[in-house]
Amino acid sequence: MTDFVIENIRIEPEIGDGVMFTLDLHGTAHRFFVSRETLSEVERTRLTDNHDMLASFDRQSERVKHAVSNTLRLGTSHNITFLKTDFFH
Repeated sequence: MTDFVIENIRIEPEIGDGVMFTLDLHGTAHRFFVSRETLSEVERTRLTDNHDMLASFDRQSERVKHAVSNTLRLGTSHNITFLKTDFFH
């Protein structure tokens, strides 16, 4: 189920310290957020600034898609779904 495209990647300080993105699946938009802390844990490194965080998100795009797939299997709501480290495994 990783044939979807991640879109609208952005930093949303109002939501938290991390990266927000959307994807369209069968005509339904889903919103996700992955925190700087989660990306740091996935990469096993400290992400010191927003540039590092966005670069990490790009490097980990396949793992992010995997985490999204795991989350979608459990079901999401119309609200923002926060991806946790557990979803990456």
